Amino acid sequence: MLNIINRYVLQFAVILFLMSGANVFASNDVEEVIVVGSKITNSYGDPEYDSSIIEVIDPTRVFQPGGLGGFVGSTLNGTDVKHTAVYKNGIPVNDAGSGWYDFGQDLPGWQTVKIIGGPNSVLYGSSSMAGTVLIEDTFDKYFFARGGENIGYVAGGNEIFQVHRYRGTSGSVRTDNDELDWFESSSVKLNTELGDWQMIAGSQHYEYDYDYCMKHIILAMTMINDCTQKGKKNDFSLRGKGLTLGYSSNDVGFYTERDESWHAKSERYFADYNKEVLEGWILGIQSQREQYLGNEDDSASGYMNYNHSFDEFKAISFGYRYTEGENILRLGADLDGFRLAIANSYRKPNLYELNGDAIVQSNFDLLPEEGIGAEFGYEGLTVWYYEFSQGIDYDYTDNQYVNIGEYESQGVKFNDYFMTSNAGNFGIHLAYTDTDRIRIPMYKARLDYFNGNDRFDYTISYIGQWERGLDFDGTPIDDVSTVQINLGWWITNNYRLSFKIDDVFDKEFEILPGYGAGGRVFSLSLDLSL
Repeated sequence: MLNIINRYVLQFAVILFLMSGANVFASNDVEEVIVVGSKITNSYGDPEYDSSIIEVIDPTRVFQPGGLGGFVGSTLNGTDVKHTAVYKNGIPVNDAGSGWYDFGQDLPGWQTVKIIGGPNSVLYGSSSMAGTVLIEDTFDKYFFARGGENIGYVAGGNEIFQVHRYRGTSGSVRTDNDELDWFESSSVKLNTELGDWQMIAGSQHYEYDYDYCMKHIILAMTMINDCTQKGKKNDFSLRGKGLTLGYSSNDVGFYTERDESWHAKSERYFADYNKEVLEGWILGIQSQREQYLGNEDDSASGYMNYNHSFDEFKAISFGYRYTEGENILRLGADLDGFRLAIANSYRKPNLYELNGDAIVQSNFDLLPEEGIGAEFGYEGLTVWYYEFSQGIDYDYTDNQYVNIGEYESQGVKFNDYFMTSNAGNFGIHLAYTDTDRIRIPMYKARLDYFNGNDRFDYTISYIGQWERGLDFDGTPIDDVSTVQINLGWWITNNYRLSFKIDDVFDKEFEILPGYGAGGRVFSLSLDLSL
């Protein structure tokens, strides 16, 4: 039945496309729709200041378990990593198997990043129960190089292509040994315009040394620290005339010494068509196929969104999506600086949760996740509340995903970058989170001070995370407290030299039990805008 629905959805898309006409149609990419009532934060990945893209999304996450290359997912508003939808160049890139997006291998390279808070499943699909991250690759003439002790990063490009090469280590992934574990990455991105259409394609190959993996030794499972992860990530998007087509894949193998112990490949084929049928009214349809470990799933959705502006500072929005036999509703409002967004959410179990793999046991009795979320705010202040009537989480005892029933996440956050005064520029990011999820700090803070002139400038940053709770086995998780300093010198208007000190006071700790982080690091960067 679902394949039949998909066929009719695609036929309907073709009919709408032919009826619209190229001359009268206005392009409306989903990521360009104004999301009334949500807190929207615009930033970009700057390799001079940021270590990874996750730091751009959450400024307090300057460390990640296992260092660069180790898994790290977005936990917007204290929710699960599968509840943040990630779009890259107009297409969803959440892993087609697991449902999350791993930012651990993504290097900052002047991508523009838009973070849309609140439940947004109407526009961005079931993965956006807690929020949405939109990443756009930029293409300009530039050259960038960064070096330091055991760190080397070179990137460059023009209006058509980009290339990136990174090799570095922050020491051992785990605290029970002192070997150097390395992360290497090579990537290329292409950009071209074909009439009214834009095509962007990217490919990344990476290799990551990690510890604590399982190896068969005389039919017994033994944990060892000689492990390697080798992966390939590909994404392709074609956008224009209201139609977006895309493909993404994640092909990864895990090795113990010389032998491949486990391999997985996930793929997604994606199509979205939308049209503004009346002023403020957008109708759209989406269809996608997900494949993982020989399993596949087809899905189709129809959606509509209506925005109405009373004046420059007042607007309301109503959205509706029909997906998998479920009705998703969203209401948003912006009133003189006050924001309100409320919506229900629905997410069916993904291919990984249902089928498992060589380690994770299958569970075909999983029920879909359902919940409701609300976000309210004024200027830089945001309050949120999520209540899930049914959740899905990993059971470490039975090694499978199970339904966990009800759980909640609520909190408040404030951010303002930058507040300008006669004394300089100040940035502040504060958050309090009360959630039933593990590994999420209750208190987070980042304080930045920036000052300088047309030639010299400096930035001092303090980052902290406290009350980080217990790990899945009851082990306490260390707090985070660190200071960064960045000194910059504009040699000319196009040539910039900078010197950065990470973790100025050399405070090493465990970001997760058994996984070290921190430690003073010096690096030097050269940025040439051509």
